[in-house]
Amino acid sequence: MKHRICSTLLLVILTFSGLYAQQTFAYVERDSTFYLDVYQPATTPNGYTVVHIFGGGFIMGSRQRQWDVDYCRMLTERGYTAVAIDYRLGLKGQYKVGVSNIGVLENAFYMAAEDCSAAVAYLVKHAAELNIDPDKIILCGSSAGAITALMTDYGRCNTLPYVAELPEGWKPAGIIAYSGAIYSTLRGLKWAMPPAPTMLFHGTEDKLVMYKKMEVGKRGMYGSDAIARQLDKNNHHYCIYRYKGLGHEVSMGGPRTLEELDLFVSQYIEQGRALHSDITIRDDSIQPTIFTHMTVRDVYKKKVLSDL
Repeated sequence: MKHRICSTLLLVILTFSGLYAQQTFAYVERDSTFYLDVYQPATTPNGYTVVHIFGGGFIMGSRQRQWDVDYCRMLTERGYTAVAIDYRLGLKGQYKVGVSNIGVLENAFYMAAEDCSAAVAYLVKHAAELNIDPDKIILCGSSAGAITALMTDYGRCNTLPYVAELPEGWKPAGIIAYSGAIYSTLRGLKWAMPPAPTMLFHGTEDKLVMYKKMEVGKRGMYGSDAIARQLDKNNHHYCIYRYKGLGHEVSMGGPRTLEELDLFVSQYIEQGRALHSDITIRDDSIQPTIFTHMTVRDVYKKKVLSDL
């Protein structure tokens, strides 16, 4: 009884102090146990859940990295339920990444999307107890996390095996990708079913996650520019923010684009307005990061990894 009173008192203190509540759940067993953290709204709930997928080149990163925790907290302060997830880092320990070992890259993309699918399945299954609306789940990611979010919906649209764990008939309410891309083996970008409304942010000079596209035979890596063009061609709902002259620092744009996120959710998801928006931004206030001038080759060098 004393424990229950203390727990209730703590919840009241957290609520009135504006802090967020966090719960951790094991959502899938792979080679090890994978977890997700649920951050409940710190203000009046708006009904939407944002699944945040951390970045790190599929070699590093954590759902509990301070930047990611802070971003989830910012989301809760705007009424969202935020969910931060683990996923397998398929390139960890790899120091040579490129066309010559495409199988390793492909596997990393698929594993991450597979784990994202399992996390969604867990949230949908436990939606009632977590106070989550399964139809209002948004996938949001940075860099490798953005690739994972985009790949998950791309797999759903084309019934690809790596997203087989997604609940049958489920569709994300939206996709938000900061410096993301889609890897496709379908000889171009193709959607057999309409994708979720998609909001893209990308630096035009990004050297880590390509802004445009690269195709080799039936395989291709398609950055935000290529995705937006194809979505527009097929009359799918999308919005792209092109950051002129910037690189991969745009991948950390979540905290400074919360107003854009709210607009995307309230007008284009909630109200169902048509979304075909192409915006070019020049923002000299965005500060360079360690990854600003790095290329893919730089990041996967053993020396660079040991210095991070």
